[in-house]
Amino acid sequence: MFFSLGLGLVLGGGAGCAPVLEPDPCEAMCRAAAELYGSCLQDWGAGWESAGYDDEPDFLDSCETWAWEMRLLEEDALQQGVIDEKGQVEATCTERRAAFESDAATCSTYTSIDWNDAPWIEEPEEAE
Repeated sequence: MFFSLGLGLVLGGGAGCAPVLEPDPCEAMCRAAAELYGSCLQDWGAGWESAGYDDEPDFLDSCETWAWEMRLLEEDALQQGVIDEKGQVEATCTERRAAFESDAATCSTYTSIDWNDAPWIEEPEEAE
């Protein structure tokens, strides 16, 4: 009896104890970006190659690499005291995903983003 109960727990994996993993907001943002930008490329009569990518999976890989790099840079900024807490990359991804999936999204929603800007660096106000 004990053996079958123990085997059931091992084989069942203790499903009640498994942590619930939240989906990565940056992966979701990248998928939304690919959908929006891909439709823009079609509207413009262009392909992924003309945008500098082999295909859509290459674009997704590049976008996910951007998120990975930003997370590393965010960790460095935290360690150097530039920021007080992590989470700005995830917040940026969440905001951008919402913008890309919005009914009001246009091609400029994607093309107006400066992907070189780190989310925690604020642009200085221009003097009037």
